[in-house]
Amino acid sequence: MLDDADRTSADDSMEQAASDDAYVVNDAYVESPQSTNSKRRYLAAFGITVAVVIIVLGLLPSALVSMYRELRGQALDQVYDLFTGEEVAVDQTFGPDTAFVNITVTTLDEASRTARLTVSGHRVCEAICPATTGTFFSLGNDAAQRRGLPPSAAVTVPGESGTYTFTIELPVRGTPQLYPFDTYSLLLGLVVSVTLPNGREEVITVPERVRERVSLTLEDQVVRLNMNPPVSVDPATVHSETDPVDFLLVDQLQWQRPLYLRIVTILLVILISASAVFALGLRTLHELVLGIGGIILGIWGVRSVVVQTELPDVTLIDVILAFVMLVLLLALSIRAARFFYVQSGLRR
Repeated sequence: MLDDADRTSADDSMEQAASDDAYVVNDAYVESPQSTNSKRRYLAAFGITVAVVIIVLGLLPSALVSMYRELRGQALDQVYDLFTGEEVAVDQTFGPDTAFVNITVTTLDEASRTARLTVSGHRVCEAICPATTGTFFSLGNDAAQRRGLPPSAAVTVPGESGTYTFTIELPVRGTPQLYPFDTYSLLLGLVVSVTLPNGREEVITVPERVRERVSLTLEDQVVRLNMNPPVSVDPATVHSETDPVDFLLVDQLQWQRPLYLRIVTILLVILISASAVFALGLRTLHELVLGIGGIILGIWGVRSVVVQTELPDVTLIDVILAFVMLVLLLALSIRAARFFYVQSGLRR
């Protein structure tokens, strides 16, 4: 049996223990500095998420419009007049003995950086037509430093009525490593000469003389690239002092990727990067170690969506995705090191 003193001491001990428990329970509801930091991190993550959503919604309409134009434009081949750089007028008339020459860019190889051109057409000769030779040059912008004529390919239209088709290849300048922001250009120069009845060859340097007898048009059938309208260039600006001939005309041709492809690439990179950041911040270390392979495969899978052709060099999209994976693995390593540091007891 406990006496009164012992009962009083036991009651005091129970009251003290209850007071300590109440203190511990109430202390759990007190906001700690770690909780405040967590809220700040979540607030920053919320701001990043809203910014990503706004960027995606802002660029998506332009991508859809570009995609619609791309699908619709595949059935509408635009034909340009190489003398003016403008679209061919449907009401244009031609006189007798006119030679019709159409240049179609059929292939642009990013690996070899060459363009294949098909030169085709026909001519109707009421009398004797002189044989006409057209020499196409792939010019550069270094006329002051160039010594010798640049690469060229020549076709000769016979001096008689009939049809003709020729295929030539010319080098182009391009930056495939900047895919999908890569551009390719061909500074196309033309020299025209005719063979006179006496056998002498005469080079024609006056465009008006050629336009009276020749219809020279250009169209583009290159896939995965869009050609801008040709831009006429003053032949004197690309003429070198050592050139033995004068160019009749010079046109700047340029190709680039469709707008929707560039926009989709930007959006996919932003979204996959945000997904990697969210996975790194919201998953436990155990889940990240088990699922890091799937995350990396998901990041690299973006490349197969946006890169639709074989390219000869490391591209911009390769560098960006590799950098995202590098940052992800580095952050995972830092987080693992912090976890092992805490568990090892070194902090105590």
